Amino acid sequence: METRARLPESLRPLFWDVEFRTLCPERHQSFICLRIIEHGDLDALRWMVRYYGKPRLRQWLMARRGRGVSPRALNFWAMMLEIPARTVNRWLRERTEPPWPPKIDSTSR
Repeated sequence: METRARLPESLRPLFWDVEFRTLCPERHQSFICLRIIEHGDLDALRWMVRYYGKPRLRQWLMARRGRGVSPRALNFWAMMLEIPARTVNRWLRERTEPPWPPKIDSTSR
């Protein structure tokens, strides 16, 4: 009988917008990691590092070139996963979308 890995119940609040019980740490790694990196607390981050391990997280982040991760979180995780700062800076320069929403000009109405 195949046992399927499940997310710990403590992570449920991070995934309010999906059917939590259907999430699989292996099949949905990118979605899970992005959500935990951007919104998780210290316990969630610890679970992520324990489950996936730093080498796998480093490989995942390198393959994504940091896409989907805010600049602040990206710099933190690059340091934690020993990704050179020059690499992260290059990824950030290559991004086409601004790192913040455009300013709304209330005088143009």
